[in-house]
Amino acid sequence: MTSAPRRLQDALAESAAGSALMHRYRASQRAAAVIESECQRIVPEFQPARSGGCDLRGTTLRLNAWQPAQVAKLRQAVPRLLRLLQEQGFDVIEIKIRVQPRALSSSVRWPPILTMPRARQAPGADRAVSSQIKPALTFARKLALTLPESRLRAAAQRLAATLTATIAQIRESGEPRNEQNGEEQNT
Repeated sequence: MTSAPRRLQDALAESAAGSALMHRYRASQRAAAVIESECQRIVPEFQPARSGGCDLRGTTLRLNAWQPAQVAKLRQAVPRLLRLLQEQGFDVIEIKIRVQPRALSSSVRWPPILTMPRARQAPGADRAVSSQIKPALTFARKLALTLPESRLRAAAQRLAATLTATIAQIRESGEPRNEQNGEEQNT
């Protein structure tokens, strides 16, 4: 029996770690809203409310800009941004600004078992990897269905597609084949 689909926020609220994560996310979004107009005035292309743009951890606010020039301009405005946050009741004593690192396609790591030559893999390793990937695939599909149109939803859809392709690759590589004519063997 499968449980009814739930919103991500509801699922996260059921655990202490998830609840803390949602609380930090909401606080970060409130802080971003407070400084957004000042940031837009200084660096029009910087949006602190975008995903990953602003992260409030304790008394430190981290801003992630896309370019070094944005970082330099924002650093000059730190005293004004601190004042705005403190006027709105935020207990922020430090603002750290950095360039947001971009994910490189070459930095994607496959699990070691998928990259090992076939001769070195343990028998049944394909099934073990596939069984580990299936729960993640189910979660990614459900997440993509429940999220509103956003970058996060697009990322969940890409993850589901990648996991589906990985499972297909595992299944293809795990089938016994007749080496002479490339046909599957029925054993």
